[in-house]
Amino acid sequence: MGTLVSLISALASGEAMAALQRARITAILYGLAAIFALCGVGFLIGAAYIWLAARYGALATSLGFGIGFLVLAGLIIVIHKLTAS
Repeated sequence: MGTLVSLISALASGEAMAALQRARITAILYGLAAIFALCGVGFLIGAAYIWLAARYGALATSLGFGIGFLVLAGLIIVIHKLTAS
């Protein structure tokens, strides 16, 4: 009964709404940070591709990146299956 009273008093004081607003703003900011981080990783991958293409050629670099990303995807799936069971 005590937790119900504290919940009702928190709702009445607006404390729960303020906490919900803070959580919403935090989620939005973390989402924006994740988008910017993914953009940064994308540019780093692009820079690595340009550097390696100048060194080894476009076809070899494309094959290497394609195989590398497929290997990473396979590893993620294998690790997930091992840890999920």
